[in-house]
Parts: sequence; structure tokens; C-alpha cells
Amino acid sequence: MSLLTWNCRGLGNPRSVRILRNLTKEKNPFLVFLMETKSRKQKLEEVRLQLQMYGCFAVDSVNLSGGIALLWREEWQVKVISYTKWHISALVHEVETGQAWQFTGFYGHPVTAKRKSSWTLLEMLKPSNPTAWLCAGDFNEILDQKEKVGGARRPYSQIEDFRRAVEACDLSDIHSQGPQFTWSNNRSGGDFTKERLDRVMANKEWNLMFSDATCSVLAAVKSDHSPLHVTKQKPNSGRKRKGFCFRYEAAWDLSEECQKVASEGWKSLNLGGHGAGTVRHKLDACQRGLQKWQKETKFSNQKATKLALDQIRQYQQVGTGTHIPSMIQLQKTVEDSMAVEELRWRQRAKQHWL
Repeated sequence: MSLLTWNCRGLGNPRSVRILRNLTKEKNPFLVFLMETKSRKQKLEEVRLQLQMYGCFAVDSVNLSGGIALLWREEWQVKVISYTKWHISALVHEVETGQAWQFTGFYGHPVTAKRKSSWTLLEMLKPSNPTAWLCAGDFNEILDQKEKVGGARRPYSQIEDFRRAVEACDLSDIHSQGPQFTWSNNRSGGDFTKERLDRVMANKEWNLMFSDATCSVLAAVKSDHSPLHVTKQKPNSGRKRKGFCFRYEAAWDLSEECQKVASEGWKSLNLGGHGAGTVRHKLDACQRGLQKWQKETKFSNQKATKLALDQIRQYQQVGTGTHIPSMIQLQKTVEDSMAVEELRWRQRAKQHWL
């Protein structure tokens, strides 16, 4: 079981929704917190349906600025207990395990002069009782000078204000893996800056409840912020894989290679006769050929996408500004791959309803 948080920088663009849908399909989070949706509640309801989530609580953007949302699956009972345009706090009850804890999705004020109000709010959100608490989001601030590369040095007093608020809330970063930096201004040369603005923190009660939890910093695509994926258990301890049922996908009609594979499968058996048994054997041969072709094609696409994402993450960590053109090209490769997958998804949905 896992959760996902992402400063998506707007959901008005279909590409952003497509990337979000692929993220949720791949990571299967039970809880999703989004920032800077730049959307109204009606749009978030559409997104909820596309993500196949059970519930959604959204705070509207103001003139295409800001906007946050919390979405969840039916396996978790989620009760929103407080919200502003800078946060959503909710009580989470995991039906299967019976575990209960508090989640706060947080968005730090983007205006430096007003950021102290964010820390005042954060301290107010601390549970009054010893409750397991997870706090995640884009805090728009760093805890150490090492969490920034490029640009002017962050004033010490600014960092110290954030540190004091984190200590007052008894929060600490959960174990993180992947790039250290979660945001970049995507500028070349001397103007290049990258920082760790997004993070996932928890109090000691939550860390004791989920001692194996880890936070993975994913590749930044479309947005200049990386999504953060929190896994609350060891790998390979999640859901069992569902049984496979072969179906011919309507999207395969778009490929000439698929038609060739089907034709070769049909002609590969020459058993003689024209009975139902012969047709069954020929259909089985077609199925085996199509399964092998689909697996090889899917593996090739997934391998290319994974390679591009790994390279983006590498650039996020070690890049110094000269890498921006290459990273933009890699991001386009990933977006194109996801566009092809969406076309397949739409064709499959169309086939399902015919």
C-alpha cells in the first residue's frame, strides 16, 4: 500500500492528466495529494473518474493559481478534518489492517515574505494527542544549504524558521531514495538552480507504525517538481497479481505488424479438414503469436520509457544546467510513449463498451 504526492503545476493540460494517470496505474497509490492543480472542483471530479479513485476533496484554485486536492481509494476510509488553501488534513483508517493515522498534505506559501505564516499553520496542525502523523507536500523551503545548488544562497534565518517549525512538530524525513533534489528551474548555464522543496515527514508514532516505509523521488516530467511515492511496506508484499485473460485489443488494428503476426499464426498450422477443431487450433496459434508479439512490444516500450526516466532522474541529481536540452528531449520521449499508451487505453475502453 502506498501514497503519492505531486506538485503537478496544473491539470488543464491533457498531458499532465495523462502522466498522472500513468503514475497511479504504475504505483497504485491508495492516497494521492496534488498541489497547484490550477483547477476547480468540477475538473478534479473528472480527474477522479479517470484515475478510478473512490473519493476526492478539492480546494479550488484562485484565478488559475494554487488549488490542492486529496484523492483516495475505497480500501481506505478517509475523513477530512481541516483544510485551507494551503493544506488538507485527514484521518485515515485502513480497513484491511485496522491501522489509523493522520495525513496532512501541505503546500508552503510561494511568497518568501509570507512563509512564516505557513510555519505557524504547520505547528497548529500538529495532532494534540499522540497520533501517528504523516505530513507531505511542497514546502517551498529547504532545511539545509546542501539542499540547494545554484542561485543565491538561502538566508540562514529563512532556513532556521523552517527548522524550528519542523522540530516543534516532532517531524523528521522518512527514508528517501532517488535524487536528492525535487525541483529545478530548467534554465541553462549560470541561471540553473535545483532544490529539495518537496519532502515527506512523519512523527515518531508514524515511524514506529510503518518502520519499513520509504519515499522514492520519481522523475520530473511535465512539471518542474518530482512526484514523491511513499511505500509503507517492503517490496513484493502488496497485492497478488490477477489472473490473465487473453483478449484481442482494438488498438492492435492500428499496427500492420500485428496483422502480419495474426496471419502467420493462422497459416502456421496445416492440419487438413475444415472442422471446429482445426479452427480452434488455428486460433490458439494466433493467440500465442499475438501474446508473444504484444509482450515483446510492450517490453520494448517499457524499457525505453524506463531508460528515459532513469536518465531524467540522473540529470536531476548531478545536472548543472548544461543538461537541460537533453532532459527536455527525454521528457518528450516519455510523454510520447504515454500518449501511445493512452491511445491503446481509449481503444480498449471503446472496445469494452461496443
